[in-house]
Amino acid sequence: MNLVKTSFYTSISTAITFISGFIVTKVVAIKIGPVGMAYLGQFQNATAILAMLATGAIATGVIKYLAQYRDDQEKTRQLINTSFLIVFSCSFIIAIFVMAASGYLSMASFKTKEFWLVYFLFGLFTMAVSFNVLCSAILNGLKEIRKFTIVNIVASLTGLVITVAFSFFFGLIGVLVSASTVSLVILILNIYLFNKVGIPWKPNFRYWNRSAVKMLLSFSFMAVITGFLVPSMQIMVRNKIINDLSLDEAGYWQAVSKISDYYLAFITTMLGVYYLPRLSEIKNKTELRREIFTGYKIILPVVAGLALIIWLMKDIIIHILFTPAFLPMKPLFTWQLIGDFFKIGSWLLAYLMLAKALVKSYIITEFIFAATYVILCYYFIDHFGVIGATYGFCCNYGLYWATMFFLIKKEI
Repeated sequence: MNLVKTSFYTSISTAITFISGFIVTKVVAIKIGPVGMAYLGQFQNATAILAMLATGAIATGVIKYLAQYRDDQEKTRQLINTSFLIVFSCSFIIAIFVMAASGYLSMASFKTKEFWLVYFLFGLFTMAVSFNVLCSAILNGLKEIRKFTIVNIVASLTGLVITVAFSFFFGLIGVLVSASTVSLVILILNIYLFNKVGIPWKPNFRYWNRSAVKMLLSFSFMAVITGFLVPSMQIMVRNKIINDLSLDEAGYWQAVSKISDYYLAFITTMLGVYYLPRLSEIKNKTELRREIFTGYKIILPVVAGLALIIWLMKDIIIHILFTPAFLPMKPLFTWQLIGDFFKIGSWLLAYLMLAKALVKSYIITEFIFAATYVILCYYFIDHFGVIGATYGFCCNYGLYWATMFFLIKKEI
């Protein structure tokens, strides 16, 4: 499946996800305001780290190696079965930990134990969350893009209904637990699709393969770095804003970041669905260079156009997507959107590190730019207030893009 066909399917999924996210964000903004938005960001970052650990961080490795060995049925069966056994083991451990430490996790995230229940429920549903991540990775790696799209669409619509209902009945706590509840519905759908396609999803120790374990876990080390560093950086920056400025200011920053997540969802989904498997299977440098150039030619103009439209319509977007209480976030748009452009430009090159398992270069750059992101944000927040977080974001991804160019140049 080429970039155009993949874009077609991902655009359908992303459009529905965007509309669902739009409605959810509006409801959340009305029900819980800027302070609630800041709390939601804290919870989402913390659970992203926990979910990553619960999958053993093998999702990206599953995509890469299934794409690479797709024509080898025995290898494919070993990879799928081994990945299920890894996720089962890791998610069981994380589930017990989260339920036992729910009060501590609530205190760490919200400075109160009042929200222990949201972590306890997340722990209860951790296995469902983890298996859903793995199922999506398997469908992606096997290039079952239509079914991958169906799962995403159902997840978006189910999430919309449950989040809106829970927010009205249970307020902030309802919003926080809604994602965990959705995971059960999606797990049932994944099981149905896997049975229909004939993908072996029941763990079987007969197909436990040590070489597959070694491949997946060695590759997952890179994913652990990203899966841990990115949410941790956001938590550190958000805590800086909360402690030095206010919860409201943190909510404004979270809101503008959420807008970036929504409009870039099409691009980031396409990178994960098409680019990673495609770059993993290419062996020829000329073909690799052509694929990356095609990505720049098609994707970057789209990002630039979307960013410009959002910048021109920021007043309307705030009123439609949020409430008048979020109007102080308007100055944050400019450098956030420029940073988004730099981010996608750098990712088009950085994905090659994942595809080719360039472990050393990947880990070093991730640590360096995680540190520079926090340092730059702290510096600019101290001097310019909450808008400084967007200055730091933009500068960091500009430097990251330049670094990726020099590192990847010899590969292409």
